Amino acid sequence: MQPAPLRLKKDQERRLLAGHCWIYSNEVDTAATPLKDLTPGQPVEVFSQRGRWLGHGYANPHSLICARLVSRRRARPLGSALLVTRIRAALELRERLYERPFYR
Repeated sequence: MQPAPLRLKKDQERRLLAGHCWIYSNEVDTAATPLKDLTPGQPVEVFSQRGRWLGHGYANPHSLICARLVSRRRARPLGSALLVTRIRAALELRERLYERPFYR
């Protein structure tokens, strides 16, 4: 599934630029990006109102938190490679911190 563009309203990128990863539905420019056209879990590319690329994420148009950033690097889109890399990193950290494996 190709990522859809998700355009924010004017000056709504401040939280993302400060490190937050959630995008609230009231921050989205629904004239440019109708939330009703997105499907839950659909990959999105997040843009500021001026067209600045902000990151890769996924959408949930039925929630107050309508999108979540998963990558701030354009070369690392949401996909199996990104998920495998993050799971491996988490497993390596867990194996360093605990003698026995503990899983949830």
